[in-house]
Amino acid sequence: MNRRIVKASVIPAMAALLLVGCSGANAVAQSEVEEVTADQLEAMVGGTRPTIDCPDDLDAEVDTTMDCVLSVDGDEDTYLVTLTVTSVEDGNVNWDVQVAETPM
Repeated sequence: MNRRIVKASVIPAMAALLLVGCSGANAVAQSEVEEVTADQLEAMVGGTRPTIDCPDDLDAEVDTTMDCVLSVDGDEDTYLVTLTVTSVEDGNVNWDVQVAETPM
């Protein structure tokens, strides 16, 4: 795996849209969370785009966490990625991304 992705282990990410889930709670769609997180990691390391797989939508509530999996084409290692919502304001959800330093 590109070690620069691991070194850029905590980054801020932001999604501009909130979606209303079936339960009425606001959340960012799983596909958007994966896309924005991959975009931010790619920007941090200069061109290596990871694949991010998350289990569900990200609840738009401060301190919510979700574990996802990072992989890179051509590398058999996968890494745990923990997302933590840091703020929810005016329809924007911000979260930090923590990439584990060692493979799963």
